[in-house]
Amino acid sequence: MVKKLVTGLLAAILMVPLVPTTGLSWHGGPPPPHYRSHGHSRHHGGDAVLWGLGGLLLGSAIVATAMQPSPPPRQVVYVEPPPPPVTYAYRPPVSSGMCRWERYVLDGYGRTVFDRYGQPVKEYTSGPCDYPPAW
Repeated sequence: MVKKLVTGLLAAILMVPLVPTTGLSWHGGPPPPHYRSHGHSRHHGGDAVLWGLGGLLLGSAIVATAMQPSPPPRQVVYVEPPPPPVTYAYRPPVSSGMCRWERYVLDGYGRTVFDRYGQPVKEYTSGPCDYPPAW
């Protein structure tokens, strides 16, 4: 709301030179001859500026409140990720109704890691046979 009010006020202030009015201009001498003939009275420059700025502030506030407010920020909800399956460097014993899953260990570039004897390193886990583990 405050950001919109300040933006509206700034836009209104920047528009003042483009729309000059008699109320915002400074009167530096006697009024022109036709000015008094129509029943106008002479205004002091300070009063006109105050009225102009007051109208500017009031109009900016009205425009800012008429604008639709921004939607409330989303609430971030952190969810505990499921625990990763337990991995073993050796073949774990498997109970009945469970399966043993194995995969090759990969480095950060997706290449297979080898042990010091040149054999690919595998890791194992056990779990239900219905679906593979989420490594």
